[in-house]
Amino acid sequence: MPPGSCGGTPDSPSSRSSRWRSGSASTPRCSASWQSGVFTELSVAWPISANLTGAQAPARIEFLGISPDYFRMLGVKPQLGRVIGAQDEAPGFAQTVVISDALWRSSFGADPKVLGKILRLDNDPYEIVGVLPPGFRHPGRTVARDVEGFASAGYRADPFPKPARNIRFLPGLIGRLDKGLTVAEAQARIDSLVANLRRDHPNDYPPALRWTVTLQPLQESLVGNVRSMLLVLLGAVSLIALIAAVNIANLLVARASTRQREIAVRIALGASRARIVRQLVVEAMLLALAGGLVGVIAAAATQGVVLKFVPAGIPRLAEVSVVPAVLGFALLLSLAIGAAVGVVLAMHSANPEVAMAIREGSQGSGHGTRTSRLRNVLIVAEISLAVVLMTSAGLLLRTFWNLLRENPGFNPDNVVTASVWLPVPNDPKADYYADGGHRRAFHRETLRRLSALPGVEAAALASVLPASGPIPSLPLVIEGRPADSVADVRTELVFVSPDYFRVLQVKVASGRAFAEGDETGKQEVAVIDRTAAGRFWPGEDPIGHRVKLNPAPNAAWIEIVGIIDDVKQDGLDASGVPHLYRPLDQQGSRTLSVLLKTGQNAARLQGPIEREIRAVDSALPVFAVRSMADILGVSLESRRFSARLVGGFGLLALLLSSIGIYGLLSYMVNQRAREIGIRLALGAQRGDIFSLIVGRGAWLALTGVGCGLLLAGAAAPALRALLYGVPPLDPGVLLAVALILVLVSLLASFLPARRAAGGDPMLALREG
Repeated sequence: MPPGSCGGTPDSPSSRSSRWRSGSASTPRCSASWQSGVFTELSVAWPISANLTGAQAPARIEFLGISPDYFRMLGVKPQLGRVIGAQDEAPGFAQTVVISDALWRSSFGADPKVLGKILRLDNDPYEIVGVLPPGFRHPGRTVARDVEGFASAGYRADPFPKPARNIRFLPGLIGRLDKGLTVAEAQARIDSLVANLRRDHPNDYPPALRWTVTLQPLQESLVGNVRSMLLVLLGAVSLIALIAAVNIANLLVARASTRQREIAVRIALGASRARIVRQLVVEAMLLALAGGLVGVIAAAATQGVVLKFVPAGIPRLAEVSVVPAVLGFALLLSLAIGAAVGVVLAMHSANPEVAMAIREGSQGSGHGTRTSRLRNVLIVAEISLAVVLMTSAGLLLRTFWNLLRENPGFNPDNVVTASVWLPVPNDPKADYYADGGHRRAFHRETLRRLSALPGVEAAALASVLPASGPIPSLPLVIEGRPADSVADVRTELVFVSPDYFRVLQVKVASGRAFAEGDETGKQEVAVIDRTAAGRFWPGEDPIGHRVKLNPAPNAAWIEIVGIIDDVKQDGLDASGVPHLYRPLDQQGSRTLSVLLKTGQNAARLQGPIEREIRAVDSALPVFAVRSMADILGVSLESRRFSARLVGGFGLLALLLSSIGIYGLLSYMVNQRAREIGIRLALGAQRGDIFSLIVGRGAWLALTGVGCGLLLAGAAAPALRALLYGVPPLDPGVLLAVALILVLVSLLASFLPARRAAGGDPMLALREG
């Protein structure tokens, strides 16, 4: 099969000697060859989107067909009844299903007597034998939504008529690798097995299609598309923690300078350096621990509000909470930061040379110089870290802005969508819809009714909505091209009704769009986008050329009749993906999406859409009624979240840096009050004093910005996977960050400089 995603979790306490993996492989009937020498345990997870019918209104749910050892391998126990086992695949045994806690509560009112009741999925009866615990989630990305039921893999009478050669029908497998076997070694063995299948059964696996099976750690599968985002957020939090630690260290160094005489007296009286160091480290750790406790309390109090802004696509989001493990980690991190700050402070303050302060009656000049140098270094480090964080925020904000302005290839304004699923093969109505005439009649009657709704200008149907996520690609056979090129020529396939391009205002660049006469029994036709035209027919006019979507000799040839502008089918950040559009009436699709051009909102149309579709077929569920603009917004959720969160961290870093500069310059003004008074008394201009202090702040800012830009240049490539339309080292972003930090630093220098320049020199001399 084409490369599929697989997945795994790290070693758990209960299985430290093995690791979870998942992949795309075979069914239980042919798992022996896969398990031998590769997996110690193996389980199938087959996704099904089913129409739930019965006593309630029709609805769509996601469930999995699983092999008998699925729950045993995962170590899951039900809260009611039992889980699927070997007995559920015995000949003549009733079809059974284990339902999720959510489905149990929503559809059965948490009835403890639910066991034994019948759940009708695609009009097929399933006996409920168990209810899963509330926290259980299928450990894989086999389906996009939460799974609400688990049935035996034998849920169809004979879903795999060729049990020795069915790997291409199975999208998901979860297994435990043999002890000591690496993923690379397991992949090599699986590749050998697949090669044998391709060799022994060439009709099922044409060599040109190069069927493969890909293994992947389950954890990688679970967080694959958000891993980069989570790592960036982890980096942002780490930078904020470092900036805060540097700021605290700076403040403590300033405070320690006022305690030099006290420390000198203790050393003179015989206190060891180790004792002084221990005291200062403990004080810093207690301060950090207090801050950590306040932070944990604030996190727990605001958790609900914060999670409302987190995109739903992040795995295991429902499990996020301030649990004891999080509390312990936060407090340990606080203690570690406190200890690090305390060590820096102690090594600086507990120096035997400070005993000179007793003889001199004040800080020694050398010590004052060391203190000033240390504080300068800390401020420069703080600004440098702020530059890195603000640069990351700027790049993500530019990415989000670019996506907002990205042309999706269609006009989403005033378009309302809905989804409906037609019956599957084992449903009594499946044969009805398998007939081309009946299917076309359903399409036309549905479109006629929806077009007649008040305020609806036009209606269309499609197998998938634009900007709704990746579509599985198919091999494209081009007439006149060698057969061995098929595996390298792939396109995504979309079925649409004739008015689809008109509803979305997609421009036909050449040729024609579909017409009512494009139906089964007539010339098979297709429309391609500009990307497909440029990639597969560079320098040629594709119109009139023929293709087919199956290398089989008897597969029908499809004529290209039109070229349209590129439509962002896979998402706003997807580009360079070729698409081929086919008339819905020439080849049916079980999954259908309705698109209405109307001035009304989705909420007002939900009832009428459901009513009109159920008037055509009362058993069909209608779901996901929403506007096309909302779909585009959902596709940007993770980008928006990353930009907002990292942008907020960037503002916090800017605030902390400005506080650090303000604190340093205020301390410097206080320490040099006598010097400033003497300068003023000797005739120095107040403007000169003002420039001296502001210049000091500017020097620190420029040094920090320079170091920060170097660090940002080294770190920026790590963001590449999250960027769109902006290079990792964007000059505009770097210049903007540098200017903002310098300007804010100058503003932070203003008050201390003004105070220094406006002081009374005689008062400063008397107090000095």
